[in-house]
Amino acid sequence: MLDLDLKLNEFCGKTDDELALLAKSSRSAADALVLRFSRLIFIKAEIFSSNSSDCDDFRQEGLMGLLRAISSFNPEKAARFSTYAEVCIVNRMRTYASMLKLKTGSLISIDELSDDMAYTEENPESICINKEFFSELWNVVNNQLSDLEFKVFERVIHGETYAEIAESLHISTRSVANAINRARSKIRCGFNENI
Repeated sequence: MLDLDLKLNEFCGKTDDELALLAKSSRSAADALVLRFSRLIFIKAEIFSSNSSDCDDFRQEGLMGLLRAISSFNPEKAARFSTYAEVCIVNRMRTYASMLKLKTGSLISIDELSDDMAYTEENPESICINKEFFSELWNVVNNQLSDLEFKVFERVIHGETYAEIAESLHISTRSVANAINRARSKIRCGFNENI
């Protein structure tokens, strides 16, 4: 963890917009953005989830939303990266919540919650926990996925369809679906082992 903190210190003076541009080609910059936005993802995941296992899934969805925001951010548009990233994160969680609601019918939409529920108290302990959570989650993504799983995972985050991914990687759509399912399973299992 100390090595990660030292490596990320070089990005402390950068704005979110500058860091988002660097993150397109630098994993260290992406790591720094993941840590910066970890609290937001953590809070939004708690709002959307109905239990602790759902919360982990919403955190993963939030991370995927953030990675999508990094890859598709265009500084020439009017929005700042922080605004754009929050929209991507929340939209990804809403989509997942809708899917869960269809399966269980038990989740409440974030629109039905009052604004004061969107914020939780920040303290040094919660900041540290959030930072460790997203650092571990990012390490699992970087270290436990096979080359194919990582390529498929990355392309899904960029918004490509399974058919587009299959065509560009010269594999079947079934192979794409299997790779993303394995990636999700590895991320979930790898993270749970590190808790």
